Amino acid sequence: MLSVRCTGVNSMRTTEYIFSISTGRSGSDYLTTIFKHVHDCQSFHEPQPIGNGREMRQYSQGYLAPMKSLTEKKVEMIKELKSDHQVYFESNHCFIKGFGWLVPDYFPQDRIGVIVLKRNKSRVAESLLRIGCSPLNNFGRDWISTPDMKDPLVAPPKLLFSPRATYQCARLIKSCGIRAANFFTRRILRRDFHYPDWLRAYELQCLKWYVEETNAKAEVFMQQYLRIKYYAIDIESLNSIVSVERMLAHFGCKAKESLIDVVGKPTNMKQPQ
Repeated sequence: MLSVRCTGVNSMRTTEYIFSISTGRSGSDYLTTIFKHVHDCQSFHEPQPIGNGREMRQYSQGYLAPMKSLTEKKVEMIKELKSDHQVYFESNHCFIKGFGWLVPDYFPQDRIGVIVLKRNKSRVAESLLRIGCSPLNNFGRDWISTPDMKDPLVAPPKLLFSPRATYQCARLIKSCGIRAANFFTRRILRRDFHYPDWLRAYELQCLKWYVEETNAKAEVFMQQYLRIKYYAIDIESLNSIVSVERMLAHFGCKAKESLIDVVGKPTNMKQPQ
């Protein structure tokens, strides 16, 4: 269970750089919309450089240099975008999987805020699976943590003798074996193809593990960077104007009157890949 303390130094001072920790599919795009209705704030959802893809995967394997180079470019971008504004906000679930660990090297911790977005583990996993964001395909590998990462905080699921072997085997079966079986079933037998139950179950297990791993990373991050200001909120609470205003007040931010027009309105309704 993820426990988050709403902490920070001098809660009346406006926090200048605000980021989010999340798994994706938990309201991050919507959170960006909310911050677009904050006075003197530049608000972005996954701006370039995003921090996903090759650099993120290399970081997860212990190769830090590419992510450091990306973070330096990102920091320059942030400084430029914020130059005429009091607050820079970015929702990006790649934060906790890479560049977020380096950001405190460039900005003072007491000027940084982090919103920890929470959502039910099963709902996140099912939503990711619905849009085709699976650890077993290239699209998913560009965005989420996978069981072959180095030194996971939570043990990944396994069906064989190790999580890594299970993952590599399942990925090979889906990318090669399933493609061939799908072709044979549809073209030769003229039937609809159905994924094996065990493979679907394993995919879902991996996605639930990803949520748990992200939560564990959030805990370690908060223990490492004690002077950053944190605020935990779930996707349901973001639909309450009172809850949203309380969150903004925690960071010393003031909402525009137009905020009332966007709270509770759904965004980022992605279709399956």
